[in-house]
Amino acid sequence: MLWVGQFGVEEGEAKEHTPWVGAFPDPGRTEDPSDIYVIVEPALPGSEEFCGDLINAIGDNFHKKKVSLTGGLLRALEMAHENLREWNRKSIKDHRVAAGVSCLAIHQHEAYLAQVAPASAVLYRAGSVFPVAPRIPDANEPLGLFDEFRPDFWRFELEEDDRILILSPTLAERLTEADLSEALAMPAEDALPDLYRKARGIENCAALLVAALPDEPEAA
Repeated sequence: MLWVGQFGVEEGEAKEHTPWVGAFPDPGRTEDPSDIYVIVEPALPGSEEFCGDLINAIGDNFHKKKVSLTGGLLRALEMAHENLREWNRKSIKDHRVAAGVSCLAIHQHEAYLAQVAPASAVLYRAGSVFPVAPRIPDANEPLGLFDEFRPDFWRFELEEDDRILILSPTLAERLTEADLSEALAMPAEDALPDLYRKARGIENCAALLVAALPDEPEAA
């Protein structure tokens, strides 16, 4: 089974809802559901006010357009990119907006992560921490700035006790490998409070954790 938790900090205050993080369970909850989780990072001054709408657009469009996990992620990000591009076409240079994003789509224990920089994530497996960030040149420019973009995709087959953490790059810069290893080794419900304590002093940030837990035994 999968456990999911998150936190967000806006203007130095922990809040239930912030513009930087969103969770979008499959609205149909069919026999074969897939869910999407999103962290957005403003990449230019003034982009903060667009982040909440951007997250909601990605979540909504993923569920409307998905045929596969990767196809749904790509279409949702393309639409988000085009929305920001349209704003920038009508704006003067000093008012342009842009954002990085980490989008995690999960079906059963199969997970796909799509990233456009600035973006940060971590895989924790068998006691080791593996940072995950965009690798390809086309994914190292934020959404909204250029005509073309291409997200970097990662695929994970989640095993028991695996953790995937998507988080704001501003928070990732604060955390050492030892910080992450210590927190992610904890029970899932304790990991995020520990990371939140380490995030104190950061004005705006968020984190979302997906933990693969042992399946609960069926009732006799």
